[in-house]
Amino acid sequence: MFKLYSGTGYTYKLKIYAGKENDERITPGGIVTFLTQDIIGVGRTLVTDNWYTSLPLAKRMLDSSTHLIGTIRKNRQGLPKEVVDKKLKKGEVTAMENKDEIILLKWKDQRDVLVLSTKHDAEMVERNNTRIPKVVVDYNRGKSSVDLSDQMGSYSNPLRRSVKWCRKIAFELLLTTSMVNAFIL
Repeated sequence: MFKLYSGTGYTYKLKIYAGKENDERITPGGIVTFLTQDIIGVGRTLVTDNWYTSLPLAKRMLDSSTHLIGTIRKNRQGLPKEVVDKKLKKGEVTAMENKDEIILLKWKDQRDVLVLSTKHDAEMVERNNTRIPKVVVDYNRGKSSVDLSDQMGSYSNPLRRSVKWCRKIAFELLLTTSMVNAFIL
């Protein structure tokens, strides 16, 4: 099940994947396009994890007046090797912007963090006496709504591993998602 959350953790839209579809809608970019089709074009910012984030998706969102921030896998096509392969010490950052004004930023924390953004530059901010890229702060803020919704849902989810997937979907939709959305509203 794929979900689109608002900034508060409200489940705005979802897509159930049963494993039988064989078209563009089940690719990571296709899923994002499907879930966001009703909300793009009004200057929103979409936060994605590294399974969904890609340069083509960032360009598509930017062309639709929607910003994208997301962690990205270092093996995605089109990423500049100068950034991806650069060896950094803790706290160091390197970034590069392409012709479409999409920035790829690499920052060394405990490990390398690779982030793609259509709305940031390499600006650093102070957090807990540590300098952190603003894009990382905004990414963490955006993904916290997913974490909050998942955490709230876990308190009321009665599912066991032995329950068939169709019942799991029904419970997830009817109970967990509805309860979390009701609480948020």
